[in-house]
Amino acid sequence: MSRFPKNGVDDDAYQINVITSDITYMKDTYCVAGWSPSTGQMKRLMINGNHWSDKDLKKIGKYASLNVNVIPKEGGRNYPHKTEDTNIDDNFRVVRHYEKPEILAKDLRSATSGTIQKAFDGNLKEQSYVPFKTQCPSLGGVILPAGNVRFFKKDGKLRVNLLDNDKTEYDVRVTCKYLRDVLDPMPTKEFEEFKVDMENSDKKAHVRVGLAKPYVYKDSNCYLMCNGVFFYGE
Repeated sequence: MSRFPKNGVDDDAYQINVITSDITYMKDTYCVAGWSPSTGQMKRLMINGNHWSDKDLKKIGKYASLNVNVIPKEGGRNYPHKTEDTNIDDNFRVVRHYEKPEILAKDLRSATSGTIQKAFDGNLKEQSYVPFKTQCPSLGGVILPAGNVRFFKKDGKLRVNLLDNDKTEYDVRVTCKYLRDVLDPMPTKEFEEFKVDMENSDKKAHVRVGLAKPYVYKDSNCYLMCNGVFFYGE
């Protein structure tokens, strides 16, 4: 990891590479996270401590390899999100764009676990949530047969049923920007045809999963959600 010249302000700053993998809708902003080959860890990129604006996101397109300047910051959120939260400045640089899902999936393979439960170090409760302040990852991924990934809509909201490699089933909300941009407005007939195509496909699915921020209006647990799916052939 390269370091910046000492300047009296950001003496501890350093640069890492991050391949974006999780780009999700927040209320008025976007959460952007990815795998860092530099550190072998997932990183949730917070620009000067904040989530990404539409203007920020347009700088990288969809999925990309970035060089980012990490600015160490005291405090911040509690676990599990603290595990990956990484403060950066706004001078990030795009190294390459990913146009083909099979190449992105290949470069992100190190960011996957054998099962969704393993991605969160065994801390998932009731196939649904991780208790707030649990010291474990809040981001992960798993590779499944495409037929194990079944999208549906409930009360107008996009959800997905995931049949994991250990035969555990998960029913989770989809927060991925790019899946929702395509599937939310899709007419019912086309949506059903898409579902059938994927369920009968011999492709693989790289599934991104993450934990939402604590649900303070209910129980302060961090609920499981789907941050993205990349379908690809081997």
